[in-house]
Parts: sequence; C-alpha cells; structure tokens
Amino acid sequence: MMIPHLSFRTSLIFATTVIYALTFLVSNTNGQIDCYECTVHPPEPYMNRTTRLCSKFDGSDHYKVHCPNSTYCMKKSFQLELQAGKIVKGNVRGCTPQKYDYQVYKNGSWKVESAVEYDSLKKGCFSGNDDQLRTAETQFCYCNDNLCNNAKQTTNFSSHTDTIAVIIIYNIMRFLKTHTQPA
Repeated sequence: MMIPHLSFRTSLIFATTVIYALTFLVSNTNGQIDCYECTVHPPEPYMNRTTRLCSKFDGSDHYKVHCPNSTYCMKKSFQLELQAGKIVKGNVRGCTPQKYDYQVYKNGSWKVESAVEYDSLKKGCFSGNDDQLRTAETQFCYCNDNLCNNAKQTTNFSSHTDTIAVIIIYNIMRFLKTHTQPA
C-alpha cells in the first residue's frame, strides 16, 4: 500500500484549512452564544446599563452581547393597540433566558442554586401571549447561531451551516487528491 507524501507547504495549508473548518463547525458547542440585544425603552439611569433601543437598531457592534447562560438568541415581535385605534409595532431582541434560580434546603437552611436548561427550546417562530405586555399577538422566534436574531424575520440557519460544512469537506478532499504525490 502506498502512502501519499505531501510537501511541507501543502501539509501546512491542509492543516490550516482543517483547523479553520473544525473551528467553524464547533464554534457554538460550548453552551454560549452571541446575540443582538435591544429593548423598547431605555434602562433606568441608576442601573448603569448601555442603552440599546430597538427603534434605532442597525445591526452594529453596539447591539452585540455575549450570552453566557444561553444557547439561543431570541426576537420577540408584538403590536400594541393604543387609544383611538392606533397600533404600534415593536421588536425586542436578546439572549433567551435559559438560566433558572431555585431554592434548595441544605444543612438546615434554604439556599439559591441556578441551572441552565439547554434542551428546553426549539428553533423557529411561535405565536402566543406575552404576560408582560397587553398585546394582540406576540411572535417569539428562537435561533441558535451567533447573531442570528438580526433579520426582520428570524430564520433557521442550521441547514445553511450543514451545506457549508459539506462544501468545506468536499474541498478538503479535492485538495488532498490533487496535492498528494506517490512515494
């Protein structure tokens, strides 16, 4: 059996390509995600938080946040019915709340513990009521790719990621086939 030999330069290019491909494919397996975050109203001045209003949302770095306790981004679209028949539409973007605090009785006292539920959500959009707002209808959209809650309509990008992975692997195999030299 002949083992193909690669030149040093070819081996280096191949190794770099594999590292980039693997980094791309496993970039979101650590249980954290980056999302866009914006709200309908500014935070209170005493909270010392950055103002990110959805009415001024432009997809810039100002709206990017790291979500250490989330594996999904969220976009909530709603409309409010005001007096005189006026309807106001709005969006809220951010990290999906997946961290839950609960009480545990240990050593004779109650203590607060936290847990992150990673498998409690599904990608896609769902309609429902929002207990925090009196709205006609609220649409909740969840996605699990970095910065995926940018679009007007949140899209499921997982099929695109799979396609890109297949293209990368195909090109690596083609590269190996054309750059291997028999001994």
